[in-house]
Amino acid sequence: MSELSVPSDLRLRFSRFGQAEQVLGRLGDTIDRIHDLNLAGAGDTSDEIAQVYRSKVDGPTANLKTLVGTVRDVLLMTDENGQQAGDTFEQGESDAGGLGRRW
Repeated sequence: MSELSVPSDLRLRFSRFGQAEQVLGRLGDTIDRIHDLNLAGAGDTSDEIAQVYRSKVDGPTANLKTLVGTVRDVLLMTDENGQQAGDTFEQGESDAGGLGRRW
């Protein structure tokens, strides 16, 4: 029979995913600011140069924002699910201890 070993710092390990998610949140805010600066710098969209510029930066900026948001969602989900796993393991240890004492 194999044993399941749960590290004592499991919650801390998973909380690092939450910290990384927060960093990506700030990155997303920075991307938004850069996008706003690009819009302001391009000026009037009726201008041909502005249209060419926007056609080159709008799509990649939106793609980058989507990518950062997706990775951020995965990190947050990993943090939350990891914390739930920690709760489950702790409850299992508690239940097993109680059953062992009653046996």
